[in-house]
Amino acid sequence: MREFQFVDDVMPDVPPADDARVLAVRAEVLDGTRRRRGLPVWPRVSLAAAAVASVLVAGSVVVPRLGGEQAGTASPAATADRRATTKAVPLATPSSPRAALDAAADRLAAQPPGTGAWWRREAIRTQRLKRTSYTVEDRVTEVLWIDRKGKERYVQGRVSSSLPTAADRRAWKRAGSPKLCGDQDKCRMGRVFFNPLALKRMTLPEEAGELKALLLKHRPTDGSTGEEEWLWATAHWVLLDTAATPRTRAAAYRMLAGLPGTDVVGRVSDAEGRTGIALQHGKADIRQQMVIDPGSGDLLALQTVLAKGGEVLGSFAVRRLGWTDEQPPKATD
Repeated sequence: MREFQFVDDVMPDVPPADDARVLAVRAEVLDGTRRRRGLPVWPRVSLAAAAVASVLVAGSVVVPRLGGEQAGTASPAATADRRATTKAVPLATPSSPRAALDAAADRLAAQPPGTGAWWRREAIRTQRLKRTSYTVEDRVTEVLWIDRKGKERYVQGRVSSSLPTAADRRAWKRAGSPKLCGDQDKCRMGRVFFNPLALKRMTLPEEAGELKALLLKHRPTDGSTGEEEWLWATAHWVLLDTAATPRTRAAAYRMLAGLPGTDVVGRVSDAEGRTGIALQHGKADIRQQMVIDPGSGDLLALQTVLAKGGEVLGSFAVRRLGWTDEQPPKATD
């Protein structure tokens, strides 16, 4: 049994993705950017993982796919309250990117835990894949719901594809205009689900040192995964796929910022054009970035970028995250 299961894109009439892009997508879960002689770029993890796309872990419920990109909107009052809160935060000029990160973590930790029956994370996932002579950008909305008892529901919208540049469009036409994904197609974007079952049953600490100790306690003992790669992988899971408290999320930022292989970058844009400070990991061709709103401390995006030029190869851009009284779509068989 494979610890991670990866499903490639279903793209009619389109050649498979090149190896570099596939590695970049896999790096969404574990940072395998530090190459070692004789070892693969993609390290193994011995905790269980689930299948991707419409299949989730035991205890989860698969729900209907969304008909389009938008998965619903927050209430006007809630949106106005959040905007007012964000604007009211006085932002002092930080002395360094690390100082800005610490201030953002403080603001996040000061947020209330939240109320509501369901925790919801809505994100836009994008992925750029090189197809022989042109690049295709795939885009899909994903929504994860978790109730107070830990039951999960997952909704995925339809994949849409685009050609990012005029040069890509010309090359695509020269290649015979192969079919791309649209609203009526049944395309799916490959994803690796990281599912640390033991950690899912625990209350996560709200202090960076304690959180690090707990996560490392569950690191595989076979030597396949380094400490920093493991901490980045589990931090991604904490921030994207758990209903962790604001204090735990802030602790995850501080934990990663304290790692020797992590840099704090003062100004980074995500795939949606939003700007924030970023935690960055990896010294080789492909790097991981965690983009954070300096005003609120909220997570903006997790993304994989090329070290040279900064091209975003894959991204989870967070649109909404937190507790709500809204209900997820009803489950289907």
